[in-house]
Amino acid sequence: MKTVVRSFMPDQKWPTTQVLHLLDGQMTLCFRSWGSQDYNQKLIDEVTHYMSSAQADIDVTSPFDFKENLSSLANKARIALLLVHDYFYKVTNKNEFLVGFEALILFRLKKEIAWASVGRFSLQKIQSDYLQTIFEVGSDLDSQILLPAQLLGVEIDVELQVGSVEASETSELLVCSVFEGRLTQLPSLKAEVQFTTTTPKTAYWYVLIKGA
Repeated sequence: MKTVVRSFMPDQKWPTTQVLHLLDGQMTLCFRSWGSQDYNQKLIDEVTHYMSSAQADIDVTSPFDFKENLSSLANKARIALLLVHDYFYKVTNKNEFLVGFEALILFRLKKEIAWASVGRFSLQKIQSDYLQTIFEVGSDLDSQILLPAQLLGVEIDVELQVGSVEASETSELLVCSVFEGRLTQLPSLKAEVQFTTTTPKTAYWYVLIKGA
């Protein structure tokens, strides 16, 4: 999977968004840490360990059950984030708040791409001249305050966006975070997809994933 990353933040600032391609390029992990940066590697290690073990059919202990309405791959991405949430809530942030994470896992297997997400991330599929929304941020509060309403490791419960879609070798996906406005696709004859915002003050970050 090839990626193009862009951002623009005129007034509002949020933490740097990390974009990592892991497990031989099958998995893309996007995350932001609100708090100490010292725990970034722990998040990466936890997600990678579970997803690699689950894909290799290694017996991994998990307190979370599979959901019947999700595919096997989507369930694995969901459980990976729940394990991260459980660890940071019970261990790192047990006595005081040290860090909370927005995170998105995208995992491709054959013609399926599955996701699990927490925080201000939206996922859209790029059609010929418009953006098809797959999911948007789960809380309306994220349009009112910069700090996301949902973070991994902070509250006892966390709301996840989870699912999967069929994807071809030519599929293009857009993962984006937007504050105070919207991101829309511009008609273009150029090879690279172009976007615009609804207001000059709109803050955004996005990663365009080609060949998703």
